Amino acid sequence: MATLQQDYAPLSRKAQEQIEKEVSEAMMKSLKHCDVDSATARQPLCQYRAATIHHRLASMYHSCLRNQVGDEHLRKQHRVLADLHYSKAAKLFQLLKDAPCELLRVQLERVAFAEFQMTSQNSNVGKLKTLSGALDIMVKTDHAFQLIRKELVEECDQPKNNEATPAADSSPNLNQEEVIKLLSIFESRLSFLLLQSIKLLSSSKKKMSSNTEEDTVLQTNKQIYSQLLRATANRNSTLLERIDVIICLLEQLASGSSGSSGSAVA
Repeated sequence: MATLQQDYAPLSRKAQEQIEKEVSEAMMKSLKHCDVDSATARQPLCQYRAATIHHRLASMYHSCLRNQVGDEHLRKQHRVLADLHYSKAAKLFQLLKDAPCELLRVQLERVAFAEFQMTSQNSNVGKLKTLSGALDIMVKTDHAFQLIRKELVEECDQPKNNEATPAADSSPNLNQEEVIKLLSIFESRLSFLLLQSIKLLSSSKKKMSSNTEEDTVLQTNKQIYSQLLRATANRNSTLLERIDVIICLLEQLASGSSGSSGSAVA
């Protein structure tokens, strides 16, 4: 009922705030029936349902924030709630082995949420902090891509291992069309974030004295951006090859971030 009310909200009869309140209350009640902690046979199903509910709530608050004008207190509330539910959805999907596309979709929405917040920021320092957070979210998608890669490899190996099995019996769990769509969005957003980071860090470098940590991040991001451009320009790459490139780039991004953090601590 909450989902239907969210998707087909009768805005002509009720104020937007009232719809949000009713949807939120209904979904929060549904969450109480999702026992995500008890180690039973139903635990994965409960985790999936709870993650989906948190995702719906986060998307609702994200949409509200985009369309909200004026009331700064309400905007801040929507911002906090969207961030909270995105985070909870991602953590729950992360626990599941058969929902990589859902996890990837949530993380991409979180990145879009960060990009939206960046549009209202004026200082380069604030924008760099938001960009850094968005790139950290990108790094955390590695788990989803590893799961997708595992399924792709298993599907490729299946005919070799059991050629007599009819294709209809293989029942693949992975929707490759959806994976391709999400991967294309991911490549686009990663390219955008890296380019914006490079521009801001280069500008900061010109205005201020040398900063070893920022220099390291700048060089890492430049290298990854260059590799990403070359990879996406190759139209002959298979889906598995494209996934492998992203996994490799995310590992480099994670190493670059941890390396700069380590130097900062030292």
